[in-house]
Amino acid sequence: MSMGASIFLIAFGAILAFAVDAEPDWLRINIVGWVLIVTGVTMLVLTFTIWSKRRRGTTVTQHQVFEDGKQTSSERKVYQDTTAPPPE
Repeated sequence: MSMGASIFLIAFGAILAFAVDAEPDWLRINIVGWVLIVTGVTMLVLTFTIWSKRRRGTTVTQHQVFEDGKQTSSERKVYQDTTAPPPE
């Protein structure tokens, strides 16, 4: 889910936990509110974690060719940080 859904769950849970005084016999509304708050915070943390991994950098594929009588190529994925200036 997205960050908007997480914030909605946190806000709706806070309304249920702190602002609603109605208590039916079969449901504790403030407990439901706290569960929604915890769920929203967990989703928000997971969303930020996934976004930070995506935005941190790009993957560059490098090819190496060795020329000592035969041609050998190897492929290696290198992590390149997009926030750092390019090497000179």
